[in-house]
Amino acid sequence: MKKAAVFLADGFEEIEALTAVDVMRRAGIAAQTVSVCAKTVTGSHGIKVEADMTESEFDASAYNAVVLPGGMPGAKILGECKTVINTVTAFDAAHKLIAAICAAPATVLGMNGLAAGRKVTCYPSPAFINVLENAHYTGSEVEKDGNLITASGPKAAMAFAFAICDWLGEKPAF
Repeated sequence: MKKAAVFLADGFEEIEALTAVDVMRRAGIAAQTVSVCAKTVTGSHGIKVEADMTESEFDASAYNAVVLPGGMPGAKILGECKTVINTVTAFDAAHKLIAAICAAPATVLGMNGLAAGRKVTCYPSPAFINVLENAHYTGSEVEKDGNLITASGPKAAMAFAFAICDWLGEKPAF
């Protein structure tokens, strides 16, 4: 069974994170939430979620994909977390799937030099687009470039989740 880690930090965007988890689980992918804060994480709209594990319990080698939701300040916190950056860097080197949506392409990938030369999209705010100056920003709802999938925001959550499943070779059951 394929496994995907969905990193969460306080202020994550609920639609982006939980849609990805739900759709992946419907596709038979073991999607697990990993908090870089406490076990209970509060989303940007006040919804509390109990993560499957905290970063201290996380073993990146057990996963085929990593998912980075947006939402603020959650995406900024993810971009400053060594566990997240080390995981994304290792996954890129191993050509494992990295999927980032909304602010995360900028705050995690762009701020850490992990989007350079890649086709990407993100939330259409100049503050995020400018961080991706070394990438090829497309403005698309969902963008795929090798092992990297990026998406624009909450409106793209379903398309983003389906793109993740497709990349992993699984189809969700609805």
